[in-house]
Amino acid sequence: MFVSLGMNAQTISIAAARALGASNTVTIKGIVTNGSELGPIRYIQDSTAGLAIYSSSLANVNRGDSIKVTGTLVDYNALLEMNPVSSFTILSTGNPSPTPELIVPDSLNEARESELMRINGATFTTNPGGTFSSNSSYNFTANGQTSSIYVRSNHPLIGTIIPTAAVDLVGICSQYSYSNPNTGYQFLCRDTADIIMSNQISMTSPLNETGLTATSISFAWTTSIAGTTELFYGSTPTSLTNHVSGTGTTKTHAYTLSGLSASDLVYVKAFSVDGSDTAFSTVRPFITVSASTGDIKVYFNQAVDNSVMTHKAAISVGTHLDDTLIAYINRATTSIDFTMYNFTESNISSVSGALNAAFARGVIVRVIFDGSANNSGIQSLVAGIKKIGSPTGATYGIMHNKFIIFDAANTDPNDDIVWTGSTNLTDGQINLDPNSVIIIQDKSLAMAYTLEFNEMFGSTTATPSFANSKFGPDKMDNTPHLFEIGGRHVECYFSPADGTNDHIISTIESADNNMRIATMLITRTDLGYAIQDAVNNNSAATKILVNNESGCSQTVWTILSALLGKDLVEDDKVPGIMHHKFMIVDEGTASDPTLLIGSHNWSNAANNKNDENTLIIHDDTLANIYYQAFKQRFDANYVGIDVNDFASSVNIYPNPSNGQFTVEIQTENNLQADFIIYDLSGRIISSQKKTLQSGSNSFNIDLKDIAAGTYILQMRNGDQQHISTFIIK
Repeated sequence: MFVSLGMNAQTISIAAARALGASNTVTIKGIVTNGSELGPIRYIQDSTAGLAIYSSSLANVNRGDSIKVTGTLVDYNALLEMNPVSSFTILSTGNPSPTPELIVPDSLNEARESELMRINGATFTTNPGGTFSSNSSYNFTANGQTSSIYVRSNHPLIGTIIPTAAVDLVGICSQYSYSNPNTGYQFLCRDTADIIMSNQISMTSPLNETGLTATSISFAWTTSIAGTTELFYGSTPTSLTNHVSGTGTTKTHAYTLSGLSASDLVYVKAFSVDGSDTAFSTVRPFITVSASTGDIKVYFNQAVDNSVMTHKAAISVGTHLDDTLIAYINRATTSIDFTMYNFTESNISSVSGALNAAFARGVIVRVIFDGSANNSGIQSLVAGIKKIGSPTGATYGIMHNKFIIFDAANTDPNDDIVWTGSTNLTDGQINLDPNSVIIIQDKSLAMAYTLEFNEMFGSTTATPSFANSKFGPDKMDNTPHLFEIGGRHVECYFSPADGTNDHIISTIESADNNMRIATMLITRTDLGYAIQDAVNNNSAATKILVNNESGCSQTVWTILSALLGKDLVEDDKVPGIMHHKFMIVDEGTASDPTLLIGSHNWSNAANNKNDENTLIIHDDTLANIYYQAFKQRFDANYVGIDVNDFASSVNIYPNPSNGQFTVEIQTENNLQADFIIYDLSGRIISSQKKTLQSGSNSFNIDLKDIAAGTYILQMRNGDQQHISTFIIK
């Protein structure tokens, strides 16, 4: 095979090319050591050294190809690479890869950059027993030294198990460092064959939960060869004193642990034996169904559109989310665990005062806050309330949670409550920016959130332990993930340990009919491509509301705008920052209606560094409740994009005014229309029918006795509508 634009330059060794350095144009040849599994980049190696080549022109170049290539050398975040490529020739195919050099982690350095290496006896310390996720790093130790492998998007390792036992690793020594040419070295495994198991029998899937009741939990896992089906279990991760086993040997394992009680937290270690060889899972927590009510309440601070209600009306409490929270604080009897990213009390009710009052009446109040945010509300708490802030620095992101746990230690299972959602406690977040809270009464879920709280607090007592506290990338995947709450299947994930981004992608992939996304930002390319696949492959009718174009990465905006056109809407027509982080899938259908909600922005930082929480609730009622909020906000920002043939133009003036406005409407047809005015809480201010004639129409609005603020005029004619906003000053 030959691809060339002229190959007359003198060929030099890769070592000689590397010695010339950036800005030089060179011609080299060697064996390619990777294919498309690492994206557009190809690594080439000869007997002297290795080099990265970044060019889409090499898309059809595969591992084992011998190539001759000419291009210019550049430094990209400390990685020396060829970019652009001016020409190349494929000399032969199917060549064996160079023999990997056996090294230890500390030998990953500039001298070996872009070369194929092998590290023996590596033990993963990042989420062993879990699964690999995209765009994530995984630490391992070998020979008493530490390094990491990096898994990019669309990599063959995604979704495969992270080994629990020692393994040998084969991969390419690469580098990614913004500032230091001697740091940022990472190992790039190419596929599952690059992770070499030392045991004959090994786990090929994580220990998964397949069903649960108030008295039992069912488990499943798979192994590389047939072995026994056995479990150790106990009430703490270090007291696995109970042992049970199935009969026979198999590669596909299933076992139901019975005789449990409601809200039993059980730690389980699965294992399978083949002769003298044993494969172990990591120790994982699971929890049975609670005896709680399972009641779930949702409140929004902006208008909702109840016209699309199918089960239960969405409720807007306007600017009173803070007062709603205070009511829950005032009802707490034993404990309040409080986490909040941003907590300032200018122009909102005194949440700190309510927490102080709860502490004064004997409630144990514990507080976690972000160490870098403006948290003046924290300073108003009495000294007796113990607090801990998240660490700052390049290693850590932000403590972006907004969850509160009430009375988790109570014996009555109907007392435990989890409050979460997107809402910070600030003036803008409470009074202007569109947000929601979701409040769940369930003891099992409250216990899971308490485990997460205790990990950050470093303690199960009222006093934090700074030495034991873990935030961001220091945390482990150590909470139950699956629940049955009031007959609803619920998933719970905490970032960054739990691979939340993969669960977002799985939810997107599940869309068979429709998808509605309202999220402040989308910067991860894999999410953009997952949405594209759901639309193209599943024909899922999709609408997306983001804060603005700059909230998306350039690649994501390009993907989504080309895919959705006018159904990708920027939230720029209505006051406030669109702060929601929710997705609704297959609402109103029989195909598993699902709501994804929490504090997690759709970004690398949220998935890899920040402390976040996410719930995935399989329930049509909640999906429809959030759809009522989505439709209102989406339509309010649809103004000027498409008026569904209702009117060719609408003009409200003067705007702002003292309450007296003129509305001018141009229509092509005679029609009857409903004219409804809402405030931002969703309350209807006025409603009347108007007869419009083809051509120009004009009428007056007199709201001079209405309070100052922003209002919404919704004009409906059947399925057609037009929405405008106006301000009374």
